[in-house]
Amino acid sequence: MSLVRHLFDFSRFEGRLLGAVVFTVSLTVIGTIGFALMPEYNLSDAFFMTVITVSAVGYGEIRTLTDGGRIFASFMIAGGIVTLAIWFALITATLVEMDLTQSLKRRRTMKRIDRRRDHVILCGAGRTGLAALKRLATRGTPYVAIESDPVQIEEARRIDPDALVIEGDATDDDALVAAGIERARGLIASLSADTDNAFVCLAARELNPDLTIVGRARSEDAVSKLKKAGADRVVTPNSTGGIQMASLVLRPDLTLFVDFDTPGDAGGMGLLLEQVSVPESSEVAGLTLAEAKIQARTGLLVVAIRRGSEGGGDAEGFVYNPGSQERLRAGDDLVVLGPPRSFDELRDFLS
Repeated sequence: MSLVRHLFDFSRFEGRLLGAVVFTVSLTVIGTIGFALMPEYNLSDAFFMTVITVSAVGYGEIRTLTDGGRIFASFMIAGGIVTLAIWFALITATLVEMDLTQSLKRRRTMKRIDRRRDHVILCGAGRTGLAALKRLATRGTPYVAIESDPVQIEEARRIDPDALVIEGDATDDDALVAAGIERARGLIASLSADTDNAFVCLAARELNPDLTIVGRARSEDAVSKLKKAGADRVVTPNSTGGIQMASLVLRPDLTLFVDFDTPGDAGGMGLLLEQVSVPESSEVAGLTLAEAKIQARTGLLVVAIRRGSEGGGDAEGFVYNPGSQERLRAGDDLVVLGPPRSFDELRDFLS
């Protein structure tokens, strides 16, 4: 029932429904009283005669009617026709407006999706997908989810009332295109079946070669397959959970200092690691870290720089623990450490 109420608001039809019910009940009461006043009719006969007359089932007279009784029955038949017309119009209008309401909701959703840029596409809103959705929503990262199960869609909107969700099959190219894959920055394939995740990775890589793709694998055997299908990173929840649990035992004090995107409350200083890009139009491009004064302006510590197309750094393009004279370039990704509230401030500063 909660899902039905979520999909459609019946409050606008309460007045019409109440009017139809009042008219039907009033006609039934008048008919019952009228037939009960006729010879040979008791209250039960009168009610039954009213029902078959108003509903136009055509059973005929259950007791012989006088001339006046037949005239009264004729008016009841007319009233029954009006009653049926009212209910038919009410039901038809309700169905049409339900469809229009859903169409308008879908249209508004698609317009909002069309305006999205550099967002993340979340394929699948199961347990793993919902955890990712919650993290994206908490971080304020724009995203679009694709899910076919209405129950999971409702749960996603419960977690994030502003969630943009496309009801469809993520393995369908049309759903990925509708989610704006050509404008997206990343994709998370978190469907329940490894084969479906592999298909999503393959299709996504073909539709957007520059996309960062993270896939979910239920088994270790599927990791290599997902990477071959186009995934940049593959996560196995069991393995990742085990590593995290071991880390919490081996390095318990570290979790009081830094939250490495683990579920729940860090319980300490609440510092996070984040990756922020330097846009082409940024005023800090070409400046050194000392000249940019990122830490002084935002309170964030730059712990690494991943170089853009110009290269530099280690084999993966990283410069770890950069010195104050390290020069920033357009297209670099900065790995920063600090409180979450400062990340948006840094993005505004870099832009």
